[in-house]
Amino acid sequence: MDQDAPPGARAVTRLGRWLTDGTPYLAILTGLGGLLVVLAYAIGGWQIIQTSTDVVGQGFSWLRPASWAVAMLQTGNLVVDILGLAVALYAAYGVAGQSALIPAFAGGLAAVTMNTGYLGGLAAGVLAGAVTRALERITVPARWRAVTAKAVIPLITTLATAVVFFSALVNPQLAHLNSWMYGHLVALEVTDHHLLLGLVLGLAVCCDLGGAVYKIAYGYALAGIQSYSPIPAHTSFMAVVMAAGMVPPVGLSLATVIRRKLFTPAERSYGKVAWLPGLAFVPEAAVPFALRDPLRVIPASMAGGAVTGLLITTFGSTIPVPHGGFFAADQLGKPLLFAVAVAAGALVTAGVAVALKSLRRTEIPVSTGTAGSTRPTVAVAG
Repeated sequence: MDQDAPPGARAVTRLGRWLTDGTPYLAILTGLGGLLVVLAYAIGGWQIIQTSTDVVGQGFSWLRPASWAVAMLQTGNLVVDILGLAVALYAAYGVAGQSALIPAFAGGLAAVTMNTGYLGGLAAGVLAGAVTRALERITVPARWRAVTAKAVIPLITTLATAVVFFSALVNPQLAHLNSWMYGHLVALEVTDHHLLLGLVLGLAVCCDLGGAVYKIAYGYALAGIQSYSPIPAHTSFMAVVMAAGMVPPVGLSLATVIRRKLFTPAERSYGKVAWLPGLAFVPEAAVPFALRDPLRVIPASMAGGAVTGLLITTFGSTIPVPHGGFFAADQLGKPLLFAVAVAAGALVTAGVAVALKSLRRTEIPVSTGTAGSTRPTVAVAG
């Protein structure tokens, strides 16, 4: 780390390296959840999400594959849903150590509750860590130091994080964003700008990989297919959302094969499995890539999603169900063209990711064996 850099720059560098070193652990969590969803669909088909089997109560049967499929699906979805909480804890620990974990837990739960995805979790973790570090710099009498460290600082930090998320900043802005986006999406639909709407939906799905903007796009498409009088355009919009959601994990997995030197060993290893949850419509499978290199991965994902959204609306592919990915291939209208659109978007994402990572020398941190401790080496892109 550059000791001559400003304190803010050093903090950003430290957090970036900490998250980079944590990629293998977060990838394990994401991969586990995604693969459980894949196994659930493989055993029970896409219809398993509609089953009434109660795996918690008396409905579970040890001998029924459907019961195991439901258990896998519920567990996998839960693991993916709490990804924001895991990111919040990891980021806070990287910024301020153990004293920031309780506030980060509260902030991470708030991020999960408000469906802000991993970006909300990251913001909560950074906020909790920053407030904790700021409060720890305040000098207090010796006799009050213990109670201050164990009770006062966590309490104030938790309150500050909760206020920012629920009252002051995040929650109100999310409400405005939802209203603004939904209004513009409806305007594009009623004015028959369907190609543009497909492009916008593709961009929205891939811009935060399961976060708040993705949820708005998904909710818009879901409302269309669940309306009293769904029309073919509504099922096409659902196809756009589903296809675009597959693109980032598949495209980034492909990029790790095309230019291996641009990715860490952990990313290359994760890329061998990330494409599978991607095909099952789990866009969060791309989060480990985005955490390490958001300024390249997110634009690449959005580029691929935009291409796929435009192609889906051009081809007229449709799907009347909101889940399953390629496991719901029997529900697809024009399935071959749907596959072409996904493949095209994945190729664009892979190409843009490789191009952006190749623009300059890419620093590849190599872990020395303990989380948060890295020995940076430099690999020349190319």
